[in-house]
Amino acid sequence: MSKLNVLIVFCVCVPLVQLQGPGSGSDGNLRLCVVEGRGPFKRGATFCPILEEENSGVECVLGADQLDCLRRISKGTVDFGVFSPEDLIAAQWANIDVLVTNEIRQRHRPYERRIVSVVNRRILFETDASLSNVLRNSTLCHPGVGVDDLRPMSDTLAEYLESLIIPRSCEPELTLTENHIKAVSSFFYKACKAGPWVPDKQRDAALKKKYPNLCGACASPDCSTNDKYWGPLGALQCLGDDAGDAMWGEMDDVMYFFGVNTSSPAGSAANIDSFAYLCRDGSSQPVAGNMAPCVWLNRPWPVVIAKRKASASVSSLVSSLKEEDLFSSNWREALASLLEVRRAPVTAHMKAPLDYLASARGFREAYSQSGCDPPRHITMCTNSLLEKNKCEWLSEAGAVYGVKPPLQCTMTAGAADCLRSVRDGASDVTVQHSDWLPVGSRFFDLKPVLYEVTPIMEKMDTVMAYVRRDANINDMAELRGKRAAFPSYDGVAWHSVFKYIADKENYNCYDAVHDYFSEICAPGLEVSGFEVDITDRYTRNCYKDGDEVVRGEVAALRSVVEGKSDVAFISMRTVRMYQSNLINEPWSNTLVDLKPVCPEENRKYCYISWSNIGHIYAKRNITAMRKHEIITMFTKLDQLFGKHQPFHSVMFTMYGPFNHQTDVIFHNNTKSLSTDNLFKTHPYVSMPFNFDSRFNDSVCHTDITSTAYKMAPTVVLLVAILSILVMN
Repeated sequence: MSKLNVLIVFCVCVPLVQLQGPGSGSDGNLRLCVVEGRGPFKRGATFCPILEEENSGVECVLGADQLDCLRRISKGTVDFGVFSPEDLIAAQWANIDVLVTNEIRQRHRPYERRIVSVVNRRILFETDASLSNVLRNSTLCHPGVGVDDLRPMSDTLAEYLESLIIPRSCEPELTLTENHIKAVSSFFYKACKAGPWVPDKQRDAALKKKYPNLCGACASPDCSTNDKYWGPLGALQCLGDDAGDAMWGEMDDVMYFFGVNTSSPAGSAANIDSFAYLCRDGSSQPVAGNMAPCVWLNRPWPVVIAKRKASASVSSLVSSLKEEDLFSSNWREALASLLEVRRAPVTAHMKAPLDYLASARGFREAYSQSGCDPPRHITMCTNSLLEKNKCEWLSEAGAVYGVKPPLQCTMTAGAADCLRSVRDGASDVTVQHSDWLPVGSRFFDLKPVLYEVTPIMEKMDTVMAYVRRDANINDMAELRGKRAAFPSYDGVAWHSVFKYIADKENYNCYDAVHDYFSEICAPGLEVSGFEVDITDRYTRNCYKDGDEVVRGEVAALRSVVEGKSDVAFISMRTVRMYQSNLINEPWSNTLVDLKPVCPEENRKYCYISWSNIGHIYAKRNITAMRKHEIITMFTKLDQLFGKHQPFHSVMFTMYGPFNHQTDVIFHNNTKSLSTDNLFKTHPYVSMPFNFDSRFNDSVCHTDITSTAYKMAPTVVLLVAILSILVMN
C-alpha cells in the first residue's frame, strides 16, 4: 500500500500593477505569502481578488503554513509575509536571509505581552532575598497547561521562568517531562497546575497521583481545564482567593484583575495592598498604582519579514498603510486585512530576525535553554532527503513549544535501512506503511507504538476482492479456481487473503497458497530465491516492463480490468482513483464496471482486512519509560501541528503538503496519532479483520513451498523480501 506522491501547487497568483522596487512576481509585483487561519472566514479568498481588481502591485500566494511561507521567501518565490516571533525562532536554524521590515502592533506599546510575577506579601522577606529563597516551599498558582493564541505563555516560556529558580532534574530512569514535574513538585509546597500534563490520559492520571501536591491548591481534585483556577485569570483568582502565594501572568491580566487601570477590578475581593510584583533580582514592587512594573519576559509583536532584495520595497509599502486605510474600501484595506493590521505598522529598521528578537528581554533565552547531560532525543529515521528536511522543520517547530524529548532526524537509503537502523539502536523510530509490518516484526523485532488514524474507511488501507461486474462472481467461495492478482508477495494483501482462506476453508497456509487459485500473480517472488518453476508459476501472469515484473496495486487493478486476472486484491482507495480517472495510464481510459466481493462475515464493510495508513515503528523490547517518551512526544506534536491545531495561524502542518509533495513521512489523510487503545474505541471496535491488531494470527508463514521455504536461510529470505518491498 505505497504512498502516492501527488504534486500540489498552492500558489494562487494574481497579476497586478507593478510597484516600484524589485519583486519576484509578474511584472515586478511584490508577492505576499498568505496562510489561511482556522474557521470558515478565509482572508485570502476574500481579499486577494481585490488586490487583483484594483491593480495594487501586490500578488497573493497561498502558503500551506507559516514555515512554508518562510521557505518560499528563502527560495525567492515570494517576497514577504507576516510572522509571529515563535515562527522566527523555529526558522533560525535554516539561516534564511531575510529582514524584519515592520512590526504589526495592535496597541501603542513596544511588546505584545509582558510577563510579570505577583506574590502575596506574606512570603516576602523584610530585606531583599534571592528568588529561590522567596519562592521555595510557597504555593504556586500556575496558569495551567496548554497553548493557543489567547494564552500568554507556551510551555517553553513557563518552564523557562521556572528554570530561573528551580534546579534542573535529570534522573535517567524518568522521562524528561516527569523530571521537570518532579523538580517543580520538590521546590513548591503546593500548586495548582491544572490541565493535562501529558497527552495520554492514563499517563496523565498516573503522574498526578504520583505528584499530588501540584494539584493540591486547585479548587477541584480533578485538576483539569475545568478547574476554577485554570488559565491566566484562573491563576490570578487562585492568588486572590488566598489559595496560593505566587504566580506568573500577563501584565494586562494582572492590571485588569486588580483594577490598576480600571475602575472595577475583576478580583474585587482581593486586597491589592496584600500583593506585590516580584522582580527577577528578588526585589519587589507594589501592585497598586504601578503602571510600569518589573517584567520577567517580553514577547514581541508579529512582524513583516521580507527577503533582503525586496525589503526596501516591502518596508515602503507596509509603512505607507495608515489607520484610515482600514476603512477605505479599496485595495489598501484589503492589504491591511491580509496583514492583519489594526494600527499603522511601525518600521523595524531592517533588522535581522535574531537581532530583532534580542531586544525583547528573556525571549531568545527562553528558547536556548540547556538540557540534560548527556542530551536525550527521540531520533527518527527517514527514507529520503525530502523526508529528513520535513522532519527537521517539525523538530524545530516542536522545540518552540517545549515538546520533550526533542525530535532528532537521520536519513538512510530507504525503508528497509530505517528498520535496520531502529533495530540496531542508531534510531528510535521510523514511520512506514503497513506492508512493512510482517518484515519489521519477523526480521527486525519491531512493532508499532503509534498509528496514523483516519475514521474514514475509504481512506484506510483496505484489502478487498474486486472483480468485473460481468464475471458473475458474487461470493468469496466462488473465487476458488480463479486467477488472482496481488500487489506484491508477502504484503498485507497476501497474508490477509490466504489467512482468510485458510480459516474459512479449513486449509493450512501451504495448501491455500498452492491449490486455491488456478493462477496467481505475486510480484516480487521472482527475487525471493525460489526455484525457477515456482517463480514462473507465480509471476507468469504478471505484467512485465522488459524483464522486470511490475508491482503495486495499480498493476493488480489493471490485470482485472483487462481480463488478465479474475480478481484483484487491492484497496478501495485505488479503485476510487480508477473510477475518478486519476490514474494516468492509457489502459485506465477504458472504464470497466468493477464490484467488490464481500466476505459473508463482513457484508457491512466488505473488506478482507483493514490496517491503519501509517505506523510508527520502535523496538519490541523498548523500556516503558522510553515508550512513554516516544508516545508523549509524537502525540504532543500531533496536538500542536495536526488536524486540530490550537493556533489561529498555522505554524507547521504534519499532515499537509511539504514542498508541494503529499504524504511526506505522514499521510495527508491522517486525522490523528493513536496507540493501540484505538482498537477499543468507536468506530474501530466494531470493524472486524484489523491486520495491525491481529498480525501474529494473520500471517501464513509457509507460503510457497512446504519444505524449501522452511529450510531457506533467514538472511536469504530477508534480502529477498526487502527487495520486494523496496522495489514496490
